[in-house]
Amino acid sequence: MQKLSQSLLTAATLLSFGVGTSFALTANSSYTISTSKLKSDGTLASIETKPAVTDADGKLTFTLTTLPTNAEVNFIAFTIKNGAGTVVRQGVAPAPPDGDVNQLGINDLATVQAATFLKAAELAGTDDPILAAYLLVLLRSPDLQADDVLKLAALGQGAIRGNGGFESYLLNNGVSQQKLTALKGCLVYNPDSTKATLRDFTKGYYTAVQSGSSATETSETQKAGGLMADVFMNAAACADVELGQITNAHEAAGAAAEATGLMSGPGALSANLMASIDQSMSAFNRKISMVQMVTDYTNALNTLQANGSQVSTFVTAAQAMAVATANVDAVYGEFFRDPAAYLAAHPGSDAQTVQQAINTIFQNAWTTFQNAIASSNGDITALKASIMAAFPGIMLPPDFGTNYIDQQTQVNWPIQQVVMVNWMLNLIQGGGSISYTRDTTPIPPMMQQWLGSCSNTQYWDQQSCTGHGGTWTSQRSSFDTPSTAFNAYLAIQQDVNIVDMARNSIWDNNNQPTQEQRMQAASNFMTRLGTIEGKIIATKSGGASASTAEKKAIIKLMLQPNAN
Repeated sequence: MQKLSQSLLTAATLLSFGVGTSFALTANSSYTISTSKLKSDGTLASIETKPAVTDADGKLTFTLTTLPTNAEVNFIAFTIKNGAGTVVRQGVAPAPPDGDVNQLGINDLATVQAATFLKAAELAGTDDPILAAYLLVLLRSPDLQADDVLKLAALGQGAIRGNGGFESYLLNNGVSQQKLTALKGCLVYNPDSTKATLRDFTKGYYTAVQSGSSATETSETQKAGGLMADVFMNAAACADVELGQITNAHEAAGAAAEATGLMSGPGALSANLMASIDQSMSAFNRKISMVQMVTDYTNALNTLQANGSQVSTFVTAAQAMAVATANVDAVYGEFFRDPAAYLAAHPGSDAQTVQQAINTIFQNAWTTFQNAIASSNGDITALKASIMAAFPGIMLPPDFGTNYIDQQTQVNWPIQQVVMVNWMLNLIQGGGSISYTRDTTPIPPMMQQWLGSCSNTQYWDQQSCTGHGGTWTSQRSSFDTPSTAFNAYLAIQQDVNIVDMARNSIWDNNNQPTQEQRMQAASNFMTRLGTIEGKIIATKSGGASASTAEKKAIIKLMLQPNAN
């Protein structure tokens, strides 16, 4: 158990309620504060109860002599009762590490979040941090009807611990029980103090209730909710779980939540709460995909020895995107909190126009990011010169070093693609080698229209070929440059493109794939990339093989950034 000295108490255990908020405690009144530890079986065990009196602003400061650390429990629960013995506030905070402190603020939203998680823990018989984190993602509105707490607790239990849910997906797709356990621990406490955890979430609430402004409190509370994408991905990296597994597991959680029958129909959650959850999950899914993308590419850049300027440019662009997308929580915090009240206060708006506005913020941030990470013309020119110097006699197509983002718009390769090719060039010029055996993933239908060969060699796509009497054969290209190493690079790139387009082919012809189809496509994508990785043979000078991390980085940097 951890003893808290007087000097730590103000920061660590202050439960404060800002002036002017609609949920302030009664000024100059007596209350009791009880603390409990949440046991591993989902039940509460009392620690102590203390009296306290609010000040003239309804703020409550209290002293606790003993709190457990994260080595003993995952969570500590706080219950505040008035003089009549009625529960007026609840809160849950992750237990701090030994010798450290956590900050905690409680308002109306924190109270319903605590009540929901404690009920879910009781139903599931566990103090599972993943369950806690998931409910924090879902629940960003305090507007719950009488039976919403029980329903939401049951929904969270099904989504995380139910058949086909978050945890069973991970265990059934290569994540060991040991890593799953580590993931849970890392949500509560990360040894890297620079990484956000659930401690930062509760700290955000502390900042919110200290603000003394209702508007600022709402904004800061919703910002804390927006932090959850980082919290999940930081925990995954801490536990050595592949980030793509986490995004896929959230898809699985969504499908399992739907299966509970609590998201639609006569037994569903109340309409206003469901509207808030829909928007919260939409924003969360976008953010967690962006966090995954940025983390994966940054790691790959460092693995393939990108220079400081290249890494800095990429990271700076990613940070700007994070700031821009965080604006969603600041601008639309009132909507997440209470959709009906927000729409009533904004005549002419409806849920669809709000969603469109949020989508625009994300799309503008993404477009700015893509432009910021594009290589300069000088970088592309230098890359071409390096390739021709490394492989004498090679002929590069005029559009080498560029991508088409649509049929007319041509843009330079992003920084990460240049880094990957330069790494390969350095490998070859340093006396190493690279070879590759072609993958066999079927070419998706839309790609078959232009990836192949025509019996009339004047034509390069299916429509032109058959339109002029030729016979079109859809097939992988045979590369025959003077360099076998460069041929291997081109073959890897083409196979990676095929696998990427196969993943996205479920959307062809304006199809709207089901959640299960999206999950399967994502799982196939990861499996197929793993197959390609196994077919790469890269040897460095002296005969040492390229590491698994380097081969993964080669493939990652060949993929175009995708935040979906």
